Amino acid sequence: MKHPLTNKNRQLKRRAAKQEEGLSLVISLMMGMVLIAGVTGLLIRQLTARKLAASESYQQMAETAALNGFNRILSELNDDNSNAYKGYLLTLNHNGGNIEIPGSEAWGWNANNRRDFPLRELCTDRSFLPKAVPAADSNTDPPPTDLTEGAVSQRNDERGNIKLQYRLRGYQTTATAGTDGFGEGTFQIEGLVVREDDNSEKNFLARTLLLRSLYVNSIVAGEGDWAVLSGPNLFLGNTEILNSNGTIGDGKVLLNVSSADNYNNPSNCMPSSLLADIHASASNDNLRGRIIPIFQKGLPTSILWDLGKTEDRQADSDNVRIWSFDDTKDHLKVQNISNEWECKDIACSRDSNQATASGRPDLLESNGNVIRLSTSELCQGTGNDCHLYVEHINLTKTKLLIETSADRPVVMHLEYPRTSTVDASETKNTGSINLDRGSQMCGVNAGESNCNGKPEELIILSTVQNPNDERSCLDVKPNTDPYVLAFEENSLPHATIHLIPGTVKTGNSRTTLNGLIWANRICADSGPFSLITDTSNGGSVVRNLNERWEWENKNFPGYGQTVTRGVRGTGLDTFRRW
Repeated sequence: MKHPLTNKNRQLKRRAAKQEEGLSLVISLMMGMVLIAGVTGLLIRQLTARKLAASESYQQMAETAALNGFNRILSELNDDNSNAYKGYLLTLNHNGGNIEIPGSEAWGWNANNRRDFPLRELCTDRSFLPKAVPAADSNTDPPPTDLTEGAVSQRNDERGNIKLQYRLRGYQTTATAGTDGFGEGTFQIEGLVVREDDNSEKNFLARTLLLRSLYVNSIVAGEGDWAVLSGPNLFLGNTEILNSNGTIGDGKVLLNVSSADNYNNPSNCMPSSLLADIHASASNDNLRGRIIPIFQKGLPTSILWDLGKTEDRQADSDNVRIWSFDDTKDHLKVQNISNEWECKDIACSRDSNQATASGRPDLLESNGNVIRLSTSELCQGTGNDCHLYVEHINLTKTKLLIETSADRPVVMHLEYPRTSTVDASETKNTGSINLDRGSQMCGVNAGESNCNGKPEELIILSTVQNPNDERSCLDVKPNTDPYVLAFEENSLPHATIHLIPGTVKTGNSRTTLNGLIWANRICADSGPFSLITDTSNGGSVVRNLNERWEWENKNFPGYGQTVTRGVRGTGLDTFRRW
């Protein structure tokens, strides 16, 4: 039988040593601390990740705000509402400049800076501005503009409403008045995510700066915006722009000016002031509201009338031919430098290397009352266009019929060709045209005697550059002054007139022309003058000129009141975090 104390002794033997007592508790506490640290680290990581995600989300919201802000600004600038036109801003720099260079600021979008930032079209209404531009009397960064309205928050974090804002930080362009509104514009748009409180402008959650580049393009958008009367010296009196049925016709009057000073004061852009600037009657309601002072624009170049430039020559000559037409007695008494009698015929021509002209009686019809320049005679019947040179036309009772066609329009030059070896002074001719009321000059179809009514097929041109002539209309006479086109009543019924140097002068009686006039001086104040700007088929002179002379293929944007648009991007969007 076992001793009763045996089991008790065994139990005593299994009991841990005294120095090992409490070790389990320590291990348990350490494990607890490790678990707590791990959980805390995980929690911190999760909170950090959440914060980073929130920050990235806010940044994306800021980028969205910048993009939306840019789209809003561009939409306002490209708005086709003519009563609130803002496209002119695309031609003006608007930025704070270089902070290290005082005075480099360029706040051209503010209307109070019109003197320092003149537009090409000086009387443009500059009161219309996008919402993201400050008041006209401020030259500072614009205030933020809200994208979101009301009390609805963009994110519910129970800490106050969150809203999106944008503002224009700067705009820089190469599409200035000097480049006719063509170039590149670069926007800087700031996008903001702010918490709405008393100091929301500084308490932003994220912000970004968007850089966006656009092509800037300026064109004459509509047929009614084209200049049908233009020049630096306009004396228009009671001139009217009409349709053939007597109603008000389409077209603008462009007054070319060399200084913007007169129009820095908006009062000088009032209709009454503009009528005075073109020497029109104060009661001329037809021209009221269609006068455009244009700064340092000038007249279009002669390249518009080039479809190959086939020059008129005789069949057996390599020299350009020069014409003169005169049915007055004075013409028969003119002597040249050799004291030989000049050509005594109504129609005369000579080669550009000769001083003496020869008569062309073979061109006369109807007992000498009609001169016909046939298709086969001019330019030997070849070419896509025909350029003939005229040194003198003075007709009182004779009709000059010039055969033209859609396939070969005629350009009549009032200057000598470059190949001429004879100076104009040697021939005593002025390069002018005088058409009395009993005469007529017009384009006709082949073999016909009635005018074809196509001003796009008969162009009267002078291109020699000369200083701006500011003499009065009374002092200019076609028999003594060069590059003068004088006509009266229906003597020039259909033509396009483009005299870079020269004067267009109408008569004392009612005079009518179907076409347009671009000239250094237009003297139409002696009597009533009507410019017809539509065609017999209901079209317009401008449209027919555009199609006939292929102006779109020449990248000609038009000549008149322009509209400027930002058309497409030139590069990728760039975002900068602040």
